[in-house]
Amino acid sequence: MPPRALALLLALTSAVPAARAAQSPWSEKAYGVLLVGPDGGGDWKLFVDQVKKRLGKDIPLEAFAGPLEPKSLQKSLDRLQSSRARKVAVVPVFLHEDSMELAQLRYILGMEKLPSRPFLEAWGMTRRVVPRVKTKAALALAAPLGSDPAAAAALARLAKDGSRRGTPEAVLVVGAGAESDDENGTRQKELDALLARLSKDHGVARARGWLLRPATKEKPRQAADSAKGLKDVAQGLSRGGRVVVVPWLMTRDGSTRAWHRILENPFLRWVEKGLLPDEALARWAADRAEGLRAEADQVRFKDAGQALPDAERRKNF
Repeated sequence: MPPRALALLLALTSAVPAARAAQSPWSEKAYGVLLVGPDGGGDWKLFVDQVKKRLGKDIPLEAFAGPLEPKSLQKSLDRLQSSRARKVAVVPVFLHEDSMELAQLRYILGMEKLPSRPFLEAWGMTRRVVPRVKTKAALALAAPLGSDPAAAAALARLAKDGSRRGTPEAVLVVGAGAESDDENGTRQKELDALLARLSKDHGVARARGWLLRPATKEKPRQAADSAKGLKDVAQGLSRGGRVVVVPWLMTRDGSTRAWHRILENPFLRWVEKGLLPDEALARWAADRAEGLRAEADQVRFKDAGQALPDAERRKNF
């Protein structure tokens, strides 16, 4: 082969891998994904498999579910770092855009200065300094599910499965309300947006929703009043025929049993599962992760951890 032809062939051959690398946004730097969910179990594992399939084998994926505990989160990040991930997209598979779990996750990742007081109070940890995770990888946090169209699609699928006759005419979405009026108001806005999507995008003629709020010291009758309101809504819907009741939960938990006891109505058909697993939500999680690939490192606080301003550390901590 003439020297000039050989040189041209070598140049073209070496350019192919570079061109392929330039076409793949993931190949510019090692990248990993961390899914964080509120609960584990079989449904969560199936969902993780769905996301893994969508991301592909070249993107390392770790999944954490359960109470937010820095030690276990640290192990997940360590495994991603061992996979040579120099950047990690953290996708919180949470229902709500505003929650104490999300605030605590931001603190543990180093994106907020102080921990979530409601979270620490709920777990009896106000006198502790909860440590942050440490990693050499850049961290970027996605927004939770909220009123995303994927959530409406998952609710519509459950309603259709529950009706056994195609798209039901009436759907009642029941979720857990919050103690505070502000947080509950945020959840109500999310629920209202989802109900509108059920009607507009998924053909549900009558879609209603209700948040069951817990009692508090300041409002001891809040739970009873909320339960009565749910009964009234269900009774009104059932006058027009059978109603499919869909729990607004990621995975089914013990709260649904209490909700069943509140609504004892022969015209109600309950869906006996949560939103996960679901292909629309798996696509949402994969898209959220991919959307973070160009985000800068969001870690702002790299100290070992902070106590609440008025909390005393335990003597032996």
